[in-house]
Amino acid sequence: MSSTQTAAKRLAGVAAIIALAALPALAQGAYSFSCLNVSPGATSAELDFAWIADAQGKAVVQLAKAADKADALFPADKAQSFSGVQSTVTATLFNGDDKSSAVGGYSDKVVVKGLSPSSSYFYRVGDGQAWSPAYFVATADPKSFGFFVVGDPQLGAKSTGPKTLDSDAAGWADTVAKASATHPQAAFMVALGDEVNDYNDLKLQQAEYKAYFAPIQLKSLPVATVDGNHDFQMGEFYGFHYNQPNLSTFGTSYGNDGDYWFTYGDVLFLLLNSNTESVATHDLFIRDAVAKNPQAAWRVVGFHHSIYSEAEHLTDPDVVDRRANYAPIFDRYKIDLVLQGHDHSYTRTYPIAGGKPLSDEVPSADGVISGAKGAIYVTFNSGSGSKFYDWKDAEPEVYSAVRWQGKVPSFGYVSVSGDTLKLEVYRTDDMSLIDSLSIQKTK
Repeated sequence: MSSTQTAAKRLAGVAAIIALAALPALAQGAYSFSCLNVSPGATSAELDFAWIADAQGKAVVQLAKAADKADALFPADKAQSFSGVQSTVTATLFNGDDKSSAVGGYSDKVVVKGLSPSSSYFYRVGDGQAWSPAYFVATADPKSFGFFVVGDPQLGAKSTGPKTLDSDAAGWADTVAKASATHPQAAFMVALGDEVNDYNDLKLQQAEYKAYFAPIQLKSLPVATVDGNHDFQMGEFYGFHYNQPNLSTFGTSYGNDGDYWFTYGDVLFLLLNSNTESVATHDLFIRDAVAKNPQAAWRVVGFHHSIYSEAEHLTDPDVVDRRANYAPIFDRYKIDLVLQGHDHSYTRTYPIAGGKPLSDEVPSADGVISGAKGAIYVTFNSGSGSKFYDWKDAEPEVYSAVRWQGKVPSFGYVSVSGDTLKLEVYRTDDMSLIDSLSIQKTK
């Protein structure tokens, strides 16, 4: 199936789940759940599901080929069932003793394997007796695919005008909808931390998580998430919401999940919990993941705390420390692209090696950098518009090839095909391009 056909099926599938969700016949029992989301699996042949169930019970995903759905009902007789694990949701609350406590609900996690490339499916989640509505999901062609990138939705942080979750949620829903419509063939999204805002108020954070997962497109679009400083401060509560592949013990902090990796085609994705500043910890993780994936032609790192950016956090002592210690690791393991959030403004660097920007490595007339000798660092603006930061200095930093602060939400789209990786960044108000760059591998 071509990428155009996959995109058309995804658009049709998203339209279908909006209609299907309203059909009571699909429920087959009162299954009560929230925060359902899908993550990329360990490879393009897997998907990882997570949700919060209201009642204790089994964690089950049923998956059927889209072609097997002949009417409005989920084709249960042709579906395959996958079982997972359930655990009680706890959080570390700022109540003076910082002890973990059960806060209601059960975290359900299921891994689905054996998926075919460029294929369409319907799925539902439940306990084996009662079920959710049916949702659509599709895989991409691992030889030629694309993925979205967003920085800091930080729902609940509205800093311009009245602070309301509704405003942030509307901005986030608009970004997800426009991104999905522009590139319906996208394989997944990378979200770079601070998905929620209120780390010291459980009820507020619970509402923010529900708003973050609310866009209907996210039932069909897998999201690879990293841990931001606003997410991790409620301890292990963050990790109960996601199901991340190859999750390691490296990078754990304050009860949070650690670093993890996955592959899609020729790309190795390395997602770090940068709340752990320890350089040795992340070094060991990357070394191990790279050794396990020698075939990967591209290496992409994602984490929250931007180390080469232009705004509020540029001179924070912890960021300065990460800049000095993280960058040499990325040099050592020949990382191609580094994706970051935290600074609520857009910055793309020149290739950087040995701590120095290679400003002579500029795109050719057709916007291509051939054989970059260092990693390119990209810091993304807010994906919801909840918060923006102004430049720290009037003039761009020496490492910045492009910087932009339009104070509107934005998102990136990265496509990978063979020896070429292309980055496009859009502003959501008029969907115009903020930045575009291609990186071409040379042997």
